Amino acid sequence: MQRIKLTIIFLLTITILPLFLCGCNKKEDDINIKNKIITLSLEQEKNAKIKTDFAKNMELDMTITIPAQFRAQNTLVDKIYAPLNGKIEKIFVEPGIVVKKGQEIALIKTDEIGAIQLEFLEKILDIEGSIKEMTAQYNLSKQEYEREHTLYNEKISSLADYQKARAQMEKDKAALNSLQNKKSALVNVYRQRLAVYGGGSIDTVLKTRKIYPYVSLKASKGGIVLERNINENEFIEKDKELFNIADLSTIWLVGYAFEKDASKLTKGEKVTGKLEEGENKNTLFDKIEGTLSYVSPILDNTTKTLEVRADIENKDFKIKPNMYAEMFVDIGKYETLVIPNDSIEQYGDFSFAYVKIKPNTYEERKLEIGHKNDKYTEILSGIKEGEEVVVEGAFSLLGESIKNSEK
Repeated sequence: MQRIKLTIIFLLTITILPLFLCGCNKKEDDINIKNKIITLSLEQEKNAKIKTDFAKNMELDMTITIPAQFRAQNTLVDKIYAPLNGKIEKIFVEPGIVVKKGQEIALIKTDEIGAIQLEFLEKILDIEGSIKEMTAQYNLSKQEYEREHTLYNEKISSLADYQKARAQMEKDKAALNSLQNKKSALVNVYRQRLAVYGGGSIDTVLKTRKIYPYVSLKASKGGIVLERNINENEFIEKDKELFNIADLSTIWLVGYAFEKDASKLTKGEKVTGKLEEGENKNTLFDKIEGTLSYVSPILDNTTKTLEVRADIENKDFKIKPNMYAEMFVDIGKYETLVIPNDSIEQYGDFSFAYVKIKPNTYEERKLEIGHKNDKYTEILSGIKEGEEVVVEGAFSLLGESIKNSEK
């Protein structure tokens, strides 16, 4: 799609293709459109059906057109990294898939998780052995206490023997409780330790008495998978970026405005957008609307452009990051010199118009154009107020211009 460059020096000559006549072959000629005068006969002007209008100062609702691209909001993009070295066992999502918070997206096998689980299993088996021994000891001391309690009540056993049996039972009970608390603390410590890496269920190890050396990666937020940087059976290193997930319910439309427009752009202005030409231009959605949320305070020294952003609602996720579009910023009313859009001719990056300078005589004028709306285009240079411009029949004038250049 051609975009108007407002500050380019208009070439003295332009290479064009002559008209096809009688099946002749194509060839390239140069024609000079700078101040070229075209004179038509009365018959030629009649056949051309030329219509004109006047350049005039008008107060218009004007918009700034800015080339733009849709992007995910930086603050809503979640980058998921490898928690440990390992091997990708399974991948459960692909780019473009919508995921929910907590949904499993990949499974990693890692020796580090296996080593932690093995260490835990050794400790838990040891403490469970001690608990088993202490449970037997406690049951024995409890039976002894119950026996001494019965004998004491029957005046057969002494108070000292009864108290001794009771003290031993309470001591064994405290020791058993201590071991059980130690086991519970051990489980919690290793559960938290493994939780740092996002996997390796301690409960599975406790139940099966086997290690399960896997990390289950889960989405930390709901959104769309933008990137997947791994494949199954791939060996990865810790901190490798694996996935990008973005909440695209609101998306940025990012554009780069020309320097001349910088002073006219402010936050809060209404923005509309339109996809660039392509298969989705008219079928994806009818209207893109938003609000200008950011205007860079710094002009890029190389491109002489200013970054601007608009927040666009995208609840149905039809807009995808990296789609190209045009951003139209409503800058309100202001008075300026304009001519009808139909009077402007385009060749490549250059704009020109035909100005009627006297009866049957027209001049090709190079133009420097500014903003436009649906009817009029702002003229920065090339035409003065009150001059008469051709709005219909310019094709005939172009043909005469080509013929004159070939003579």
